[in-house]
Amino acid sequence: MTLSTPEFSDQQLENICETANIIACECPAYLVWLLREVRKFRRYTVECINRFPEDAENHRWLDGQAIRVEALLSEIIFEFMEREELLNDQRQLDLEKLAQRSYIAALRQQNLQPEEAS
Repeated sequence: MTLSTPEFSDQQLENICETANIIACECPAYLVWLLREVRKFRRYTVECINRFPEDAENHRWLDGQAIRVEALLSEIIFEFMEREELLNDQRQLDLEKLAQRSYIAALRQQNLQPEEAS
């Protein structure tokens, strides 16, 4: 994944959501939800091309617009993960940092400090 074409696998998106469900801010999970909905819409528009050949041109246009929205949302998620310092040196989602962030957030919810949990 590079900054110019950020892409997240379904598993990476799930990991982001799991972390967001623990911390107070649900922005990452909401962004992931939006991205998944756009991907569903893209699949739908492709089906419409086959189901409604008379409207194929409009559905191809919609698919092209959805591709642009998907790319923008992916870039926003990528930059958000970058701002949160959740990318490794190869600019990939750092699952260890994500897990550590989830762990610390879960401890805070229970009013514990990381060193108390040992």
